Amino acid sequence: MAKVVLENIYKSFQKGAGTRQESGHAYQTNAHPTAVLRNINLTVGDGEFMVLVGPSGCGKSTLLRLLAGLEELTGGNIYVGDRLVNELPPKERDIAMVFQNYALYPHMSVYDNLAFGLRRTGGKNQEPQVRNQKTAAQASGNLPLWAENLLIETTRQLPKGLRYQSEREKGIDQRVRAIAQILQIEGLLNRLPKQLSGGQKQRVALGRAMARNPQVFLMDEPLSNLDAKLRAETRSQIVKLQRQLGTTTVYVTHDQTEAMTMGDRIAVMNAGQIQQLATPLEIYNHPANLFVAEFIGSPPMNFLPVQFKAPLLITYDQFRLTLPAVWESVLQSYDGRKLTLGIRPEHLSVGVPAPKNLHVKVELVEALGSETYLSVRLVGSPMTRPVMLQARIEPDRPVSIGEEMWLAIAQDKIHLFDPDSGLAIAAGSSF
Repeated sequence: MAKVVLENIYKSFQKGAGTRQESGHAYQTNAHPTAVLRNINLTVGDGEFMVLVGPSGCGKSTLLRLLAGLEELTGGNIYVGDRLVNELPPKERDIAMVFQNYALYPHMSVYDNLAFGLRRTGGKNQEPQVRNQKTAAQASGNLPLWAENLLIETTRQLPKGLRYQSEREKGIDQRVRAIAQILQIEGLLNRLPKQLSGGQKQRVALGRAMARNPQVFLMDEPLSNLDAKLRAETRSQIVKLQRQLGTTTVYVTHDQTEAMTMGDRIAVMNAGQIQQLATPLEIYNHPANLFVAEFIGSPPMNFLPVQFKAPLLITYDQFRLTLPAVWESVLQSYDGRKLTLGIRPEHLSVGVPAPKNLHVKVELVEALGSETYLSVRLVGSPMTRPVMLQARIEPDRPVSIGEEMWLAIAQDKIHLFDPDSGLAIAAGSSF
């Protein structure tokens, strides 16, 4: 296992290069670099499960491909353990990658898919027992690796007693069957990928990566093709396996539920940059900026533009609220200025008519049984640009569309953001 260090990573793609025809002549057009990753600095600890999360196009999969060696760096350094791997080809980085589409070989059985990487490396990344068996076999004057693999392949369909199986192949067989047992796919070893369900394919793809015993696992949205129930089951399986193996893992997803439930730490990305790096609860409870606050959380955080008046008063139309005293010192410089108030749906509750509560009209009701979500419009906001909020209330409270009510804000759960920079203002500290 190994630590992974990304140091000042930049990645640009050339866009617009080519030729154009004009008056019978061909002209070369210049390419314009498009930056997709900028100033990425990230350290993944030995054995850590790191999740990269962000919207489509934010650069998270490109970053994973740079780690794997499938894309060329524009700038920066990548270290795996104590090795600088910038110039190393993918096969020499000792990294295994699980792709979104699983990338299984359709003509090979599950067994051969699992064994493929081990046969290609000649035991380089196998367990010590397998490597020792290979060394002993070579010392005894066995066939070259390519010839041995060919002989194994051509005799595979023969009766068991007639198949060629070297000491190295016996070691590979032990490794494959051990991985199959861990993933509970022993009964699938003779099947082809087309005979497997989505969840089974996903486990085979994981097994192929595990069989190589790499220093680092890279996973690029491996659950996106699964249905909701299977996703939840497989999510827990991956986490359990990673804890069991202790392999450093970098996992890419756009699903914040996966990020929150799987990662030791989360790197939230947007527009080619890391917006915040922290534990799941730290990001949820203390988002660094407006983007993180809106992206992490389902339903997302509500935002309301408010006017601040020292020492602690915030207002919006008829809404007036006195903030807790912990905000006084950090908001002194904002007297008379606008702020962005953030509050999560679960921190709104049905209240009584009062200036400190929000007067709203219900537009949509989503009753889930265990909880009820409301989509509401702030009464008094213009119909052309209504201020919409979401609230989570107790499930036994009857609500109808069109009903007007008052929502109370949990004052100890308020978030405030600078409207210009979008950065969070931390209560009880200087900004």
